[in-house]
Amino acid sequence: MTEPMSEVTLPEVVPTPYVVAMLDFLAEEGFRPHLDDDGDVYFKYEGSTYLVITATDEPTVLTLVLPYFWPIEDAAERTRALEAAMFAHRHVRIGRVTVLEGNVSASVNAYLPDETSFRAVLLSSLDGLKYLFLKFREHMHAQLEN
Repeated sequence: MTEPMSEVTLPEVVPTPYVVAMLDFLAEEGFRPHLDDDGDVYFKYEGSTYLVITATDEPTVLTLVLPYFWPIEDAAERTRALEAAMFAHRHVRIGRVTVLEGNVSASVNAYLPDETSFRAVLLSSLDGLKYLFLKFREHMHAQLEN
């Protein structure tokens, strides 16, 4: 006789003071932030979902990510994505575009002097990340038109 499988329950994520401050700040700025199962904060901005890596609880390091915004269908598209990433990097001096095997992500990292400084740079980092994404997308579409 087999015994029923017990369900594995993951421990509930308990927000750190840094996470609470990030959630509060984003809510004050009009976003609707949420905490994911890993302890990171995510929110929507102009149709895309962004992620602030807060699970590490390093409040002096800001990592803002636009994850998996462009799927890669084949090797030719991956080549175009690498070219578009280089184009975006040449035109935008903030952040990084990462071309993976099956998709593309972008991120911005900032080293901050103290745990409250994220308030001074998060929104401008968000705008810079969006601009990086737009430059990438612009070049991907231009390649398809040629």
